[in-house]
Amino acid sequence: MKQGLSILYYTRSSSDVNVSDKLLYHKNFDISNDVSMFIKLVYNQLKLRSDIKFVQIHEVDLLPIIKKLKKLSPEVFSIYDVHENMEALYRTFSNRIKPIKEILIKIRKVYENKYLKYVDRVILANPPIKKNNLYENNSTTIIENFPQISFLDTFIENKNRGKNSIIYHGHLAPERGIEDLVNAMKYVKPLISSVYLSLVGTFRTEEFQSKINDLIKELDLIDTVYLKNQVPHSEIWNIINSHRIGVIPFRKTPLTEENTPTKLFEMMICGLEIVVTKLPPAQYFIEDSVHWCIPNNVESIANSIIQACNSQDKLSNIQKNQNLIQKKYNWEMRQGDYLAIFKD
Repeated sequence: MKQGLSILYYTRSSSDVNVSDKLLYHKNFDISNDVSMFIKLVYNQLKLRSDIKFVQIHEVDLLPIIKKLKKLSPEVFSIYDVHENMEALYRTFSNRIKPIKEILIKIRKVYENKYLKYVDRVILANPPIKKNNLYENNSTTIIENFPQISFLDTFIENKNRGKNSIIYHGHLAPERGIEDLVNAMKYVKPLISSVYLSLVGTFRTEEFQSKINDLIKELDLIDTVYLKNQVPHSEIWNIINSHRIGVIPFRKTPLTEENTPTKLFEMMICGLEIVVTKLPPAQYFIEDSVHWCIPNNVESIANSIIQACNSQDKLSNIQKNQNLIQKKYNWEMRQGDYLAIFKD
């Protein structure tokens, strides 16, 4: 919209939220429509327009839209925005036995590759995905999900943060290391009596939610670990800013070894001491300005949290991280690359 282009935005969900604005037209189709029907409905609307210059999709299942539009109007510039490595997602979450899992991944690759010849540009959200040679014949651009520099805060402006207050925000699921984090608190609590942990987000399953609730009771952490429901992204900044320490306790999985945790940059920009498990995506961006811990290791996570609690009066980590945000890891540094894609 910065370039004055109007946007047609099509979604498929159970939500009735409409985000239409001056240059943005949003049309949501109910989730009762399967993907094939969604493609048909969107295409039927787009084919009536003669002014479509660009088409951008985020899901592999929507690649047929690009093929249809390219055959109708070859001059349309097509963009395939790959948010996550779907192979890593499948290897992490599928319960199928490994041989079946790998066969299904190969089938998906063949399906995706069939449509890539209709794609003019691939956008990758994470540098590690670049290793996937599926896109080697396509023009690719890496555009990470960095925060806006306008959110940059300073530690001095947040004197009212709770001392020894810890936050995790995001999905609450096994691969995120939530169980390890709660278990770690039983080692932290006896040494730092005022410590407390806020878990902010939505549980992926009711079963895991019950497991974590039972664990909190079993470890006698009811007055130490607090569960908060997911909030709109615009509201998360105030919640982060009310804490001193941020924790990213991800376990080692195919997914967490490839996808950059966006919450890392949000914690950096808000001036938190950060505890993060030592996995390649975080290591790509950060060296010595966080408290590293071993993934899947409860005692290592606990020790790093204790170190972070004892480092709250030292601003060196916070200053390094905020300098990184200011100089490198902000949306303003990336938006030019993104907008350049839409130039004639």
